[in-house]
Amino acid sequence: MPLTQIKASKKSSFIPHPGSKGGGGSPPFWLFLLILGLAGGLVYNYSRYEEVVHTNPDGNPALTPERQAEIAGRQKKNAEEAEQYILIAVDPGYRECYLCPEGKVWLETGEIAKIGVSTNGQGRYSSEFYIYHGVNYIMEYRGDVT
Repeated sequence: MPLTQIKASKKSSFIPHPGSKGGGGSPPFWLFLLILGLAGGLVYNYSRYEEVVHTNPDGNPALTPERQAEIAGRQKKNAEEAEQYILIAVDPGYRECYLCPEGKVWLETGEIAKIGVSTNGQGRYSSEFYIYHGVNYIMEYRGDVT
């Protein structure tokens, strides 16, 4: 059945009609929803931006005092209480390895599974994490990050 013989009760912008140049008169409803969604997203992002940024007296954007205090607190904590740790294998077996082509690596007992820096000490990971991955947390150095 040719396309021109389809009977439609309502004109659609997706079905060409004989004698018309394009698809229908008004733009499709999904286009309206797309524009409305984009505008809503911009308004939402701008409102979130206002939570952390304000305009200083010079007219330049600057962090709000609350955000500056939060960042200063994090920097102080990181500068004073950081420690370098290692996770060592408890038993021989495969461990996750994100950099390995196979995604895992074989480790013998006592071999290092990971070296890292934490400001939360052994609380960086949950006890379930240590059991599941078969590793122990050992602190090597404590001090500031710098």
